Amino acid sequence: MPTWLRRLLQTLILLLAIGGPAYFLLVVHSPVARSEFPLDLAQVRALAESLPGDKPGEIRYERIMDFKFAEAMVMAGEPWQATPIPVYSYQLVYPDRTLIVDTAMNQAIAKPDFLVPMYDPAAYQRMSKGLAAASLIVLTHEHMDHIGGLAAQPNLAALLPALRLTEEQLTNPKGMAPAELPAALMQGYQPLRYQGLYALAPGVVLIQSPGHTPGSQMVYVRLADGRELLFLGDVSWQMRNLESVRERPLFMTLMIGEQRDAVLAEFKTLNRLMQTEPGLNLLPGHDGAVVERLRAAGLLTPGFKL
Repeated sequence: MPTWLRRLLQTLILLLAIGGPAYFLLVVHSPVARSEFPLDLAQVRALAESLPGDKPGEIRYERIMDFKFAEAMVMAGEPWQATPIPVYSYQLVYPDRTLIVDTAMNQAIAKPDFLVPMYDPAAYQRMSKGLAAASLIVLTHEHMDHIGGLAAQPNLAALLPALRLTEEQLTNPKGMAPAELPAALMQGYQPLRYQGLYALAPGVVLIQSPGHTPGSQMVYVRLADGRELLFLGDVSWQMRNLESVRERPLFMTLMIGEQRDAVLAEFKTLNRLMQTEPGLNLLPGHDGAVVERLRAAGLLTPGFKL
């Protein structure tokens, strides 16, 4: 049994033993956001224009696997009915190169069972081929379902020149578990160090957003046609969290080791942007309905370009 699942079951047993008040605190209650996350969208947009060259022309994706969680695990106060938690990898396609955002995880870690009802080995293989050809690889954060596919690549040494792992991600091996970057291979690797914002490539800006993990970052993308998308990673698993400014339940944030106040501040800012910047498309880390809506709108295209 995975460690996180054992901890979850232990937590649920404890809830039953303690009773109602503890259940409310650990499962139902979400605090009010005390502040906002400082995000200057004008500065982000200026940085997206600061590097010369063509911007990406399209964003493609692979749906590599699904978790199955209870809705009560996604947002405090939701029912205990099952909901899919899809896991994606994304490819930004430039005229002459590609950039990968997130890498899902390999099937050896994601052993199909009742918590992983779907795993697509063909999608994983396409993602792996995309990694081998990519000019840049970035991660929204260091959890296994975002870094695991990278860590499992047999040609990882050849990928390191393209990899822009941040210092916060690299120095959080506990957060990656059970995925693991070989220590000997990473010896001498120079991680990306930045504060606040970083212009990664034409049209692409990294936004430090610690809270879910120390190495969490959002990825802003401005396409060649002017459309904008903000990859949230797991700052928010699904859009419902942003719409309601409600966190994951406390038992989940304790299990993850999440900084709840920081995440709620990010929710509050993103909720405001939803109202004031309707042209900015927000993409939570595991929301199949949002991916489908953006696919129908022509902003996302299924299948990596190889």
